[in-house]
Amino acid sequence: MAKRLDVQNFEQYFGNKEIIDFQDIENYYRTSEPAIPYPTINWRIYKLIQSGKLQRVGKGLYQLGKANIFVPPINNKMQKIEVFLQKRFPFIQYCQWDLSRINDFAHHLINFNVSFVDVEKDAVESAYYTLKERFSKVMAVQNLYDGLSEFNNYIIVRPLITEAPIQKTGKIHTATLEKMLVDLAVDKEFMPFQGSEIYAIFESAMEQYTINQNTLLRYAARKNKKEEIKKIITINRQ
Repeated sequence: MAKRLDVQNFEQYFGNKEIIDFQDIENYYRTSEPAIPYPTINWRIYKLIQSGKLQRVGKGLYQLGKANIFVPPINNKMQKIEVFLQKRFPFIQYCQWDLSRINDFAHHLINFNVSFVDVEKDAVESAYYTLKERFSKVMAVQNLYDGLSEFNNYIIVRPLITEAPIQKTGKIHTATLEKMLVDLAVDKEFMPFQGSEIYAIFESAMEQYTINQNTLLRYAARKNKKEEIKKIITINRQ
């Protein structure tokens, strides 16, 4: 099998290529096997992924190396929020994430934290008032009147865009890294992190973790910001 996959030469051939598409892989194998059928190419891609030599980063898009999916650490506050929301709103979509996570990627670190709870649009107001019953520091995003640093330890309630990429970390509904990156790049409450800093955040995130480009751009399109995100990705790859 290893001979058919030609792993060593494959890694050398694509060693300097950040994004590999299906056409690249097809051309690589057809150089030595012109009649290789498509199912065989797909099988080899599957085996390369299974062995950790290749990772899928979008539809028909790949990178060398094993996939490393971002899994946010869960703290006690997030657990309390989850239990509370599940009890009061068992059927709505929502997710939560902490601003302090950008310290994993940013050049300029922050010494404060804000918790974000993104709730489907029709339930935002209800979730806001309900959270205020349980937690002392809760703010609706439209009521922000200063920089986020003035709201240390607050819960900020925001509307969740439909089809936003969310995940479950254990029992906690959390934002995916793709969602966090797009929000940081385009939402007005994150303006202090935009400009040159957002390029550093994207670059570091893409170096450390597997980013699904299709998911990233699809979510950006839902916010009418696809071109802005494509620009960030393109510049980071130059």
